[in-house]
Amino acid sequence: KRDVVDGTRGVRENTAPVWVFDPQKIAQEEPDWWWNPLSYVTDEEKAYQLTQHFSVGSRVPGSKPDAYFDPKAEDILSSYFLAAALGELPITQVYLWVTEQVSQEPIEILREHDYELQYKGLESTLKLADKQRDGIFGTAEKMIQCLKSRNTLRWVAPTGGAIVGTDERRQFNPHAFAASQETIYILSKEGAGSAAPLTTALTVAIAEAMEERAERSGGRLPKPALFALDELANVVRWAGLPDQFSHYGSKGLIVMGILQSWSQGVELWGEANMRKIWSAANVKVYGGGVAEEGFLRALSDLIGDYSYTNVSISSGKSGSSRSRQEGKERIFDVSNLAELDRGRAVVLASGAPATLVRTMPWYTGPHKEAVEASITKYSPQPEEEAVPVAAGAAANPWVTG
Repeated sequence: KRDVVDGTRGVRENTAPVWVFDPQKIAQEEPDWWWNPLSYVTDEEKAYQLTQHFSVGSRVPGSKPDAYFDPKAEDILSSYFLAAALGELPITQVYLWVTEQVSQEPIEILREHDYELQYKGLESTLKLADKQRDGIFGTAEKMIQCLKSRNTLRWVAPTGGAIVGTDERRQFNPHAFAASQETIYILSKEGAGSAAPLTTALTVAIAEAMEERAERSGGRLPKPALFALDELANVVRWAGLPDQFSHYGSKGLIVMGILQSWSQGVELWGEANMRKIWSAANVKVYGGGVAEEGFLRALSDLIGDYSYTNVSISSGKSGSSRSRQEGKERIFDVSNLAELDRGRAVVLASGAPATLVRTMPWYTGPHKEAVEASITKYSPQPEEEAVPVAAGAAANPWVTG
């Protein structure tokens, strides 16, 4: 979100340069740099992984893929991404091939580079009956809808022509970034026009570049890298994260995933994979505001009970007696957790009992002045002080005043 960028980028700039990837104008950042998603595609496996980001990122939450059309659409997209990368073409060419349906260009590129199975697969798809072929290409077009946005394309396609090497802007290199102390903010939002497939692809490209550097450094990064993934299930729909979560931690890639609720994670990964992430996390923080009884009951069980001893003394004519009674009581029941006070959080860390903590807002912490300076520098001007639109600038002709 913009407030996080405005409040922290000034602080991070004191360490190293900062990149802001903002294809949906959340922070109103101008694209003075770009990233080519096809630079990630070095073989057919990488092409398939890139396709998966578009497939998962474009899917409506809660919907299920079609058993026939989705795999077929993923197959042709994967081949098109590979062909465009091999031909040093921009990612926009993939969208044009999908809408044309009958283009022979990707087939020729794949044949020229000896990808026999890929080009023959495309040929067989193009020979299908019109109705069947339309369904496959229609599904593929839906997966890459975000490429129709001109604002989005300014961040992932070269300007000034269709040749990748003609763009004079600096190009983001995940491998160079992995060797630096730089910071990148990757912004998107859910809903129509979401750039989630691209934000996910960029995040994964950086993570894999970090992992490769860790391998070259003896299995672990010299300095840990932090992936702070807010709105994880909406903005970075990383389908493969459950399998990588603990693996990345062992290599010095610290993944901090933030979800609004347990069900949000289940919607993206499924119950089994959500439990896999939960179990692999070394630190779990619950900040309140959740009304899901099943999750809260499981959390209450993890927090556990406290044991106590009641000692009672009774007196009578024959003297006094003392009795001891052992008992247990739930520390937090479901209603306590649902009503957790603002400014409190429950922390479950590996090897330690559950702990109730008080949260510390930035404006009470040691970085208050630095954050305030960053906000002053980067937050938008108040509306009354905003610079008016220059004469002749692009504007809505239907709005006057």
